[in-house]
Amino acid sequence: MKSVLFITLRHCRLTAGLVTCVLVLSASACSGPKKDADMSATNDTNHDSLLPEDGAPLRNLNPAPRDAYDIRVVLRGAPGPFAEIDAAAQYDVTNAGECGEPQPLSGAVPRISTTEKVALTRVSDTEFVGRVFMDQVLDEDYYGRGVCHWKFVETRVSMRESSDPMATWFVAAIDAEEIVRRASAATFFSSVHYPKAEIDNYANFGHESLDHVDAKDRGEFFEVELSAMEANQ
Repeated sequence: MKSVLFITLRHCRLTAGLVTCVLVLSASACSGPKKDADMSATNDTNHDSLLPEDGAPLRNLNPAPRDAYDIRVVLRGAPGPFAEIDAAAQYDVTNAGECGEPQPLSGAVPRISTTEKVALTRVSDTEFVGRVFMDQVLDEDYYGRGVCHWKFVETRVSMRESSDPMATWFVAAIDAEEIVRRASAATFFSSVHYPKAEIDNYANFGHESLDHVDAKDRGEFFEVELSAMEANQ
């Protein structure tokens, strides 16, 4: 899997219709879910330690973010339509060990991450545009141990043929460095698992290139390209 904005091992799950991944180790791809002590500030109720009484994620969003980039999503050679296409931006706290809340028994401080939904505008059947903000999450003292500093990590796009739980999620990403450089990132997916796989909510993270695929078989793949440009305010 490509480092999506969103290049490390990730613990993956479905949250509010989005395929989200939380970084847990350095280097590797998200092949097998691995239990870890992450503190993910999403609406996932499995992380109650980060949820205040009203159930909202424990992070405050910038009411007037300014550091904006537009992400363009282009599908090429898709085997069919996608009824659902969602995007999300991931932010991690860079100093969780100093500002986060230690676990009661071990005293270890889990990493802190949040995934925020990105609204997509349909340009055509094969092109979409969404805006992400580097400064969307506010640096604040959330645990009474000092200011937590948030960093934009990556943007992911998740798509599937239908809302059927057996429909495969195809997940592409572009990381923060590529976005700042206004670069592009291509992800190639085999059409074998379109529209459905044999596993509920199966997520396919594709390949960065087709160098490992015989030329005669490359026609079985389709491409999702994510590119970035600085947004006009």
